[in-house]
Amino acid sequence: MRTTLPKILAALAFLSWAAPALADNANAGVFAEWLSGDQPECIPLGEVNKAADGSIPLNGDQFQFVRALFVAIPPVSDELPPGDHAALFLDGANKVVMVGIMDGDSVCARFAAPDSLVNLIVKVGKGEVVRAGRPS
Repeated sequence: MRTTLPKILAALAFLSWAAPALADNANAGVFAEWLSGDQPECIPLGEVNKAADGSIPLNGDQFQFVRALFVAIPPVSDELPPGDHAALFLDGANKVVMVGIMDGDSVCARFAAPDSLVNLIVKVGKGEVVRAGRPS
């Protein structure tokens, strides 16, 4: 996966907006229909790309991170979601980010991400490490 400087800059600009926390899918913008519980497991990537203002592919570490998050989001799953790569899909008009785990040309596991979670995903992508301080 190749990430270009313009995509990184666009992501940083997007993250600087005051995106609302997504307690429910009512604020999910153009992604609302795909985040409701009565949707098929996988949807065509082309449909998501038509609705999204842009997307940012995630690296391998970020993919593993969001895959683990998906498993932990209620209802908690005891199986990994299908897919081998992931991306952030942006809805700039509504300041919403949808995380999508993809299998081929389908977006299967998906969830809305508030700005705090998107910031964590970006930090994982940068390889940022947090170290515990030494006790005094």
